[in-house]
Amino acid sequence: MSPALTAIFNIPPAAPVVGQPAEGTEANPVILSGMTSEAFDDFLSFFFKAHLIRVEDLTPTRKEQLCMNLLTVGCLYDVEQAKDYAKSVLVGMGLSHVCLLHIARQFAIHEWIQPAVKFLVPRVDGLTSDDVLNLGPITLSILYQAKAAIDRERLDVAYGPPKLTPEDQLNYGDCADHKTCTRVLNEVWWTAVARKILHPKKPIALDKIGDEINCVRFPGMTPKCHEDMVTKWTTNEFEEKYILEAAVTAVTKVHSYYLVNPVLNHIIVVAFSSSVIVIIARGFKMCKSSTKGMCALARAHTCPKPAH
Repeated sequence: MSPALTAIFNIPPAAPVVGQPAEGTEANPVILSGMTSEAFDDFLSFFFKAHLIRVEDLTPTRKEQLCMNLLTVGCLYDVEQAKDYAKSVLVGMGLSHVCLLHIARQFAIHEWIQPAVKFLVPRVDGLTSDDVLNLGPITLSILYQAKAAIDRERLDVAYGPPKLTPEDQLNYGDCADHKTCTRVLNEVWWTAVARKILHPKKPIALDKIGDEINCVRFPGMTPKCHEDMVTKWTTNEFEEKYILEAAVTAVTKVHSYYLVNPVLNHIIVVAFSSSVIVIIARGFKMCKSSTKGMCALARAHTCPKPAH
């Protein structure tokens, strides 16, 4: 069953008290705190009548409620069978990533955080009001910070074509007219590559720029310069991956904090202004994650210096 339930069942019954009904009767029931009677009924049905449960015949609302009940009791008593069954049914229901992230926060399902965060960061601008309420302002702030950092890196990359230095060029000495190669690169970069990086709906991934350059024609560029440019961009390491890793770590920290003290978490969300919530979210990011990702997230909130 579970270590917790095994320990509970091994506790000897209390000695009867004279003049009081025996424990476990309707007159003196055993009180199970932290769950509803419906949740415990579903839990008992799962263990003793699992063969009779046909989730495919249940309405989506009832199916989700069954899973939430199993997670509630399963987490309280550390019953892995109940938790695993509920998680598999919920995933099979095709729930949104926001919904899964909301459930993950309630029941410490950390394996759902990474795919949800990676899916939501580029789509955070399209969240509904219900999505915002389910995510909570702290998690929402982290998602927006990650998107801002990734957008800034995309702008930096797309702003100007990559300049090939002698260190970058494996065959630099074979280029007879490097000025022409540089001019061709500047002319072709925006129309062939940069616009795809900044595409509003289907931008290419930064780590695919090398493949994109390899397919683009640069008339007048020597084959060696083209080869070296492809080599540089296929081996270049972008911050986007580290930004997403940092966001996943930050959201995981928020979830862990919520589990420790959900009441205090609610008070923070209700009482503090949005600016303070951003500061709290930044505090959660002080964790063991990639330095590149954390620095990029921090840069997303730095004010640009005034132009002189």
